[in-house]
Parts: sequence; structure tokens; C-alpha cells
Amino acid sequence: MAQRVVVVEQPNYLPWLGYFDLIAQSDVWVWYDDVQYTRRDWRNRNRVAADGESLWLTVPVKTKGRYEQPICAVEIDDEQPWARRHLATLRRCYGRAPHFAEVYALVATALEAGHARLADLTIALNEALCGALGLAPRFLRSSALPDLEGAKQERLLAICRSLEGAAYLSGPAARAYIAPAAFTAAGIELRYIAYDYPPYERGGRHWVPNLSILDPLVWLGPAGTAAFLARHGGSWEPGTQRFASS
Repeated sequence: MAQRVVVVEQPNYLPWLGYFDLIAQSDVWVWYDDVQYTRRDWRNRNRVAADGESLWLTVPVKTKGRYEQPICAVEIDDEQPWARRHLATLRRCYGRAPHFAEVYALVATALEAGHARLADLTIALNEALCGALGLAPRFLRSSALPDLEGAKQERLLAICRSLEGAAYLSGPAARAYIAPAAFTAAGIELRYIAYDYPPYERGGRHWVPNLSILDPLVWLGPAGTAAFLARHGGSWEPGTQRFASS
């Protein structure tokens, strides 16, 4: 029987290709939405690019006097016409890309839905993007899981146990704070994803790395982006062992 792979990640706004690589490798994906919101981070912003120039798309949120609020409580500040500006920027950057129309329609639907909270927007948008890419793990919110005790690593282990996960897959930055021995003691295999993506064709435009998922989507299309991930994603490494998709 295949091992159930659990991934726990904070919901980000229009995240990069590697984020969806993690989703592609997960059986259960947990939106970690009840941890503290961090300002000037990927939760409410990401980058797109015109010809060699990267631009930030930032969702304005209400943080004044709310410095310890969890992600799931963060409200969008709709006093600014941010959604209209984001859509205009996408049209300016990608209007001539071959798959712009279908990607734009998907994003516009989410941005115009009137979500009051940031997590509701980012989760709905990311799940819609997953649908376009053919990714369908079981999606859950940590705020909806019962009886999660402990902090940081202990809480991740509690989530894995509650979901009967046999393996926990993480981004490489987590090596700084995760103690592998705790996962070994719990009988849960700890894995780290290995990112290694070559440049993809951007219609002859200057290559800009680590942009939002929207960049490969508009140039390669959903099917082409999924195929790119199938060829160049799918790698993880626990210690000295390594698995790589063909």
C-alpha cells in the first residue's frame, strides 16, 4: 500500500511553481491557516513579470492593532481597488501570452468573488488553479481540525497523526527548525522537496525565475505547466536517499 503523504503549508497568494510541485506530491494538503499571520511575506503577495521586469501584486490587508491574528482571521482592505489593479497588471504583463484568456478568467472569477478574508481568497484561488492543473489531493484547513496541541513541530506531528500520514513532505527551509528524530520516534517519514526547474519558454521574453504560477500558466498553458511539473518536479530527499520522477 502506498504511503499517505501529508503536506502542511500556509496559504499564499498566487504562489510559485514549487508550491504546486508540493501539492502534486501530496495525498492530503493542509492549509495551515490558524498560525500567526506574518507581514511582508508571501501570504498576500507575489510577483509577475513583463519583459524582464518583475512586479509585485499585493492584496492589502488590515493589520493595524492586529499583530498576533491568525491567517484565517486576516481581513482584506477593500478600500483600495486592488483587484482591479491586479487584473490590469496581468493584462499589461501577459495580454499577448498564448494562454492568457483562460488563466485571466480563472483569476478574475476568484478576485471578483468578494471574499472578505485573505485565507478564503487565497485558498479558493489556489484550489481553482489546482483544478486547472489536474491536481486533486484531499484539501483541509488546519483551523477545522480538532484537538491539535503543541507548537510548531509538535503540531505538525499532531496533524500527521490525525490524518494517518505515513510521510510528511516539507519545503527545504524547514530543515532549520525540524528535528528529524521526533518524526522517526513518531513513525512518520520526513521528506524534503528538492526544487530544480529549468527555464521554460516565455515567448522570447527575458527569463525571470521564481515568479507566480501565473507566469508558466499563461506561457505554457495548464496542460503544458502540468507536463513541465511532471518532467522536472517530483523530487524529494530524506537524508542521503533520493527519489526523482522520470
